[in-house]
Amino acid sequence: MNKSKDKTMKEFLENNAYFVDFFNAYFFNGEKVLKAKNCEELDSEMNDSHMNLEKHVDVIRKYNDGNLYSAFIIENQSCVDASMVVRAATYEFVAYDRMLKKLKKNKVEEKLPMVHILVFYTGERPWHAARQLSELVEVDERFKSYFHDYQMNLIEITGKTSYNFNEKDVHNLFYICRSIYNQSIYEGAINDFGVVKSSVLKVVKTLTDVEWLDLKELEEKEEIEMCEAEKRWLEVKSKEWEAEGIRKGIEQGSEKKELEMYQTMVDKGFSISSIASIFSVSEESIERLLMKA
Repeated sequence: MNKSKDKTMKEFLENNAYFVDFFNAYFFNGEKVLKAKNCEELDSEMNDSHMNLEKHVDVIRKYNDGNLYSAFIIENQSCVDASMVVRAATYEFVAYDRMLKKLKKNKVEEKLPMVHILVFYTGERPWHAARQLSELVEVDERFKSYFHDYQMNLIEITGKTSYNFNEKDVHNLFYICRSIYNQSIYEGAINDFGVVKSSVLKVVKTLTDVEWLDLKELEEKEEIEMCEAEKRWLEVKSKEWEAEGIRKGIEQGSEKKELEMYQTMVDKGFSISSIASIFSVSEESIERLLMKA
């Protein structure tokens, strides 16, 4: 678990509008069923000496709009964890246990509100661990009808599932990260995002550690034009490469250095067109050279 990434996402999700947007996208296909104004901090009655739920889960909210009364939890996960489905089930039933104890303490007899847990996986590798308990348990056929399976609600940046986010900042965070992971951002997808809040890009930077977002503009400006951010980074790197003698080698016709540079950039996710633009050469010449590798 990467504490820095988890801490950054937790801070981002403290915004109730962002928080409910994940649930609306996952459960209601983007329909604005849940409203940020109906979210409340979870009261301390949910805690006990055995498990402080507020300290164990990342973000938890009570929700009450007069018709729907529930507890919503988002657990951030930056790496694939085989035990996640068990942890999610534990959090859910501990939450029920805490609420039941509160009712008993107050001598109230009523049904408990539902608890909804959403695991938000922010890692680059596809999620390949269990999504339901039966994937971890060797279920004997003789007891199958008595086995209580648990299915985890998982939303992951990687993969092909699309989500209809209403909050622009949530949409940008999710899909910029996805386009970096699948490298489509180097093929022109960066132009799809336009102006993005620097605060959102700081989260993207933390999650993906992409080099070209390491810009002073993240500190100096509230909003950044995505295509300009990448362009400025390319200009800086181009000067660095020139200082290292890479461009000189290219200009002198050093095919070996040229090939090494192009291959390195391709490995880092740059498109042929981007490389051609940086070094003012044709895409065809780059492709011909790479074929010799």
